[in-house]
Amino acid sequence: MESSNTPLPASQTVEARIQTILDEQRAQAHDALDDLMYESFLEIGALLSAPDTPARAVAGLSPRTLQLIRQHHDAGDLAEWLAAGAGGTKSICISQFLNLNALQMQELRARFPRAFTKWAAEEDQTLLAQYQDATAQGQKVNWGALAGRFGRNVNAIKLRLEHLGVNLGPDAGHSRRS
Repeated sequence: MESSNTPLPASQTVEARIQTILDEQRAQAHDALDDLMYESFLEIGALLSAPDTPARAVAGLSPRTLQLIRQHHDAGDLAEWLAAGAGGTKSICISQFLNLNALQMQELRARFPRAFTKWAAEEDQTLLAQYQDATAQGQKVNWGALAGRFGRNVNAIKLRLEHLGVNLGPDAGHSRRS
C-alpha cells in the first residue's frame, strides 16, 4: 500500500487541477441556472395570482399561454389540462417549464435542503454572526461552507447577507435580484 505522502506524478497533478477547475465552473454554472430558474418561477408564480395577463412573454411563455395556464391554475385542473394536451395549445415551452419546475425543485432540494424555504430569524442571526466573525478576523469567507451549513446555494447566502444590510461589493460574484 502506498504512503499518502507519496507525491502524485505531474500528469495526475495537472489532471486533478483541471478537474477541480471544471468542477468549480460546473458549480458556478449550476448556481447561475438555479438563480435564473428561480427568478422565472417567482415571476410566473406572481403572474398566476395577478389580476391581469402580461402584455409580454415571460420565461418564454406568451401572454396567451400564460392566460391559459392561469385559467386552468385558478380552476385547479392545471395538471389534468396539461395531461390532456392543453386543448391543442400545449407547447414545448409549457411542458418544459412545468417539468423543469418539478425536476429543478427536487434537484435543488436534494442539493440544498433549505432551498426555497423562508429564512428564520435565528438563521439570519447565525449567518450574519458567522460572516462577521470571518471578516473581522481577516479571513476569506468560505462561501461553500456557509452554503452547506445553511442548506442553501452560495448565491442564496450572498443575497441573504445583502438583504441583511451587508455590502458585499461588486466583486461578490452573484446576481442581485431586484
